[in-house]
Amino acid sequence: MTAPSLIHAARRAPDRRERILLMAEAMRYHAHGPEGACTFGHLCAAGFTEAEIHTYRDDARAVLVGKPSPLRTTPPGRVMAQGMAKKARSIRQRIEGRASHA
Repeated sequence: MTAPSLIHAARRAPDRRERILLMAEAMRYHAHGPEGACTFGHLCAAGFTEAEIHTYRDDARAVLVGKPSPLRTTPPGRVMAQGMAKKARSIRQRIEGRASHA
């Protein structure tokens, strides 16, 4: 079993997008090979860690079939949450501004 810290690190990796696209290419290559499918061993041999395989494989499959993935979509509520955070920052600045003038 892969350690949760390794899976968390894979989810937050700065090169996540590139690794997912590379995994999709490896999957596409092996799908037309003698086995007819890409196996866990193929992905390990291609240089992916166990944590990356568990974390990225669903996104790589989505890339292969053209379904929306986190690479191309904004999670639900993200835009609204960003607007709320901006509003909270402006309120906090007004409150802190009043406190400094008192």
